[in-house]
Amino acid sequence: MKRALRWLFGLLVLGVLVLAGADYLVWRWAGGLIAENYANWRAAREAEGWVVENGPPHLGGWPFEARLSVPDVALKGGAGVMPGGMALTLPVVDLAVSVMAPRDLRITAEGTARARLAFLPPLAITAEAAELHAILAAEPEAAAPLAGSAARVTVQPDEAAQGAAQGLIFTIDRIDFLLSSPAAPPTLTVHAQANGIGLPAAIAWPFGPHIGRLSFDLSLAPPLPPGTDFAANEAAWHQAGGALRLAATLTDWGGAALSGEAKIGLDDKLAPEGIGLLHLIDPDAAVASLAHAGMIPDGSAQALGAVLRLIARPAAEGGKPEVDLPLAWSAGTVSAGGIPLFRLTREGLGAP
Repeated sequence: MKRALRWLFGLLVLGVLVLAGADYLVWRWAGGLIAENYANWRAAREAEGWVVENGPPHLGGWPFEARLSVPDVALKGGAGVMPGGMALTLPVVDLAVSVMAPRDLRITAEGTARARLAFLPPLAITAEAAELHAILAAEPEAAAPLAGSAARVTVQPDEAAQGAAQGLIFTIDRIDFLLSSPAAPPTLTVHAQANGIGLPAAIAWPFGPHIGRLSFDLSLAPPLPPGTDFAANEAAWHQAGGALRLAATLTDWGGAALSGEAKIGLDDKLAPEGIGLLHLIDPDAAVASLAHAGMIPDGSAQALGAVLRLIARPAAEGGKPEVDLPLAWSAGTVSAGGIPLFRLTREGLGAP
């Protein structure tokens, strides 16, 4: 009996050792795959003209996951995508997979991210919970989607005094998105939904500083070509028939509900132009809010209000009138129903 128990105990110990050894081998293999994918991603970005910097990566997480921690990550460049380029720094980026699902890559960041976009002031970005999910493969897959979510996001000027920064804080209770970039035809697509949006209070917004929900679908075809010369990339994108398509819905924005879609491209002078359609509920209240916020002159507001009342669909019992309004953006002027609203150019926003 004792001999049988000793044999059984020995088999159990051997089984545990075999399982531990197999788990370690999977952990090492998955860790190596993460490191290889990160190195491939870094090399691809550098080939496009980006500068990527980071401290020495560290592999940990055994026995339940393979986690590659990459400290002091810095990404700089993008002058060919937007004038002025961008820069992003992150204290630590963790790339992790479970040993039970070694293909599901989870990307998380720790600490405050700092970003500079084009000519905007430096921004500090924090989130209580944020992660990305991607497919970890032996070979890079351009069509592999990237899914992400974040909760309690705060964006504010990085170096502003505390008192001055309060009115410039942008917050989101939760955001979820899915990004994909199929190679045929070459397209960049983004689907996103954000809830509980707080806009900077220092800016006069047409319908107030709080948005209940925003959802949008965006597609860019083809994506901007790689390179560091924005003007050359812009011309090449126009030559290729480039177009940006956007469909968005805004609900509970100061009581207003908006939805619309637009197609934006470049004219022969490489100036932005586009057409779209805006679906608006309670147009009188919306126009009054725009005029009160100084977004459109009083004369334009009166003319626009009169046109909207003519084309609005009668309200259902207990409801509000609705209208579908054609939009156009040409020669820097944005118009609705043929009535100029405001000028939107590379230099900023102004009167029509």
